[in-house]
Amino acid sequence: MSILLAIAAFVLTVLLHGPAIRLSLSMNSVARYLLIGFPIGILLVVGAFASFGVTIRAFAAILLYAFLCELYMFIFTLAFSSVSATMLVMLRRGPVQTTALASAYDPRDMVKLRLERLLRIGFVVRDGERLVVTQKGMRYHRIFSSLRRFFGHTQ
Repeated sequence: MSILLAIAAFVLTVLLHGPAIRLSLSMNSVARYLLIGFPIGILLVVGAFASFGVTIRAFAAILLYAFLCELYMFIFTLAFSSVSATMLVMLRRGPVQTTALASAYDPRDMVKLRLERLLRIGFVVRDGERLVVTQKGMRYHRIFSSLRRFFGHTQ
């Protein structure tokens, strides 16, 4: 029963994430997913403890939900930044010249695309001809650096 509860909460989260992606909100897809997944996760925690008490069954439901959510976020962020997935989307629209595919992945264009994403999500801002890291960008950098140290990855 606890596993079904976790799976049902996860399915609900994914089903609500689809429409949330289509809304004109000023947040990225991960933030939109967390906006939906976090409250559902809180409801799952409350429901699991209410139904099963502080038992291994309750913790199993919570951990399964967290695992499924993390796996889903990993998969959709990987697909979003995947060169192969992007090429398939381009090809789905119809035949494309190989030169057009190659030019779409020019290293300078790829850097430009990544910089545009950083600008759009507010990690950097333009200051004349320069790019400057924002407080939001610094916060994420500190979190990322802390996680790297925690997991033993050297720079």
